[in-house]
Amino acid sequence: MLIATILSGCKPLEKIFYPTKRSYNFNQVVDRIVDDLDNRNNRDLASYFTIKVRKQYGTKNIIQELQNAENGLGKIQKYHAEETGGSGHRGGLGETVRAWEIILDTNQGRYYVNINWCEGDNSEGNRLMRETEGIKNMKIYSEEYNNSEGLDQFINVDFPVLYPGIKR
Repeated sequence: MLIATILSGCKPLEKIFYPTKRSYNFNQVVDRIVDDLDNRNNRDLASYFTIKVRKQYGTKNIIQELQNAENGLGKIQKYHAEETGGSGHRGGLGETVRAWEIILDTNQGRYYVNINWCEGDNSEGNRLMRETEGIKNMKIYSEEYNNSEGLDQFINVDFPVLYPGIKR
């Protein structure tokens, strides 16, 4: 198996030595995120944030923000998720960010989760890739905030977990 891995390139070796959430596909990651939200498993949920974001803000602070954002969320009954766009570059170097929207139907009403998922920054080769792959930020808000006026408070806020009631 090792010989086959070596002959097929170093990408499989990288997944063995650096196993992270990024190696999963969109559906697997979203399933885990929703499951972690439903079970309030914030330690695992925080591990989906990029290493760079966790270093910058602190994993404990992200976990606390997730707990605050989940207030009133209720028990998830069903959900729908899709990739809604993104930003990036055309074959050049830099960061590619995908926007995901998850609609949660809970016993407390409908909630929206918007995630900016970074596929990594390759501007310095593979050095930054590992630190910049994962969730850059996440917004959790109820249906009552699903309009432009309700989300104005998120403008100019730079923090990985955003939700209504935030004061920064």
